[in-house]
Amino acid sequence: MSACIVAAMVCRQFFLALLCLPALSSCVAVGFQRVSKTPAPVKSAPFAEELARVGKTSWTNGNAIRTLENGGNYYPAMLRSMREARETITFESYVCVDSEPTRLFSQMFAERARAGVKVHVILDAFGCSKYGEGNLQAMRDAGVQLHLYRPMNVLWPWKFIHRTHRRVLVADGKVGYMGGAGWAYCWDSHAENVNRWRDTQYELRGPVVAQLQDNFNDNWEEMTGQRLTGPAYYPALVAEGKLKAQMVPGSPEKQGDTLGSSYLLAFRSAQESIVIAHAYFIPNRPLLEALLQARKRGVKVQVIIPGEHIDFPASRSVNTRYLRTLLAAGAELYEFQPTMTHGKLVIVDGHLSMAGSANLDQRSFFINDENNLNVLDDGFSARQRDMVERDLQRSKKLGREDLNLSLGRRLQGAFCRLFEYQM
Repeated sequence: MSACIVAAMVCRQFFLALLCLPALSSCVAVGFQRVSKTPAPVKSAPFAEELARVGKTSWTNGNAIRTLENGGNYYPAMLRSMREARETITFESYVCVDSEPTRLFSQMFAERARAGVKVHVILDAFGCSKYGEGNLQAMRDAGVQLHLYRPMNVLWPWKFIHRTHRRVLVADGKVGYMGGAGWAYCWDSHAENVNRWRDTQYELRGPVVAQLQDNFNDNWEEMTGQRLTGPAYYPALVAEGKLKAQMVPGSPEKQGDTLGSSYLLAFRSAQESIVIAHAYFIPNRPLLEALLQARKRGVKVQVIIPGEHIDFPASRSVNTRYLRTLLAAGAELYEFQPTMTHGKLVIVDGHLSMAGSANLDQRSFFINDENNLNVLDDGFSARQRDMVERDLQRSKKLGREDLNLSLGRRLQGAFCRLFEYQM
């Protein structure tokens, strides 16, 4: 088993242990926004306006977005953009494990800092607890401005449950990267075997990059009391393409839920199809009902989730009852077979694509800091659908017999459902 898988399992198990603290019951303090039960179709102007309201983020035009499948593609692209940076680099990540990818990025941060580039790094104190002290010290010695997000404080233990789960890299304020990836051995290469995970990052150019920089600034200002400003971080951005996009911040402590409400709006608006390819699929009751209502309208619903190589089997013990309900309603369910699939992607009516760091679970909606990219474009959605089709070729279609759990897994699911909002 790879170090990355072990780290991920320990991480989730530790979160479950934290649930035993009564103080943590106060962590979920928000719910979904009010969303119309019969909103406008996804391809309409009123839908775009409503999604901007729910996501609390305006739309930008003139963007170019490149889809990068697996670490063998996105690690080199990100390193190249950092190498070319001349003024600023901002980086935020939930999980980095001491490994070749983490060392390469740390060395690049240090190299650019020594070259006079202002480098700002936010690492989640829990998810990056295995970053490696040598990597951290090398960055500090080079002048990298490094902060660990919310380390454990015995005086405020309930704050530890709130993590930054964002993935942000912005170079010179002009090119950005975001998605679902982490930095570890298992994310490297091309998902060619059980030890190499399937994941996706997105390279952004155009006005939407400023919104990604805002996502980083959200936590930078929280930790330092200062906001990064000026043309080195926010240069004038010209049109780089033709895509209409928005970067929706998940910041539940500061502004309530945005991401779960966005999914709810999208599911209720669907008229043709909903494709969900998510690592951790634990929808709450409103989202499940929205999917069931979509099926009643004749909407085709496909859900692709990890198979036997999932890093957190307890999530399957919990979500199997939802999968049975969806299957009975006529949804198509698939398990990705070769390795763990860690991406987070939703495509609605072949026009709206929603991708980023947020899982389809209540922790992503109501506890973690996240960032999701929404794109309204048929061509972009078609490219996402092509990627999903390639994954479906390596997936198993599920029937009722595939959703039978052993007694042990049923007991595990019953216990974990007590803390479902934390998973």
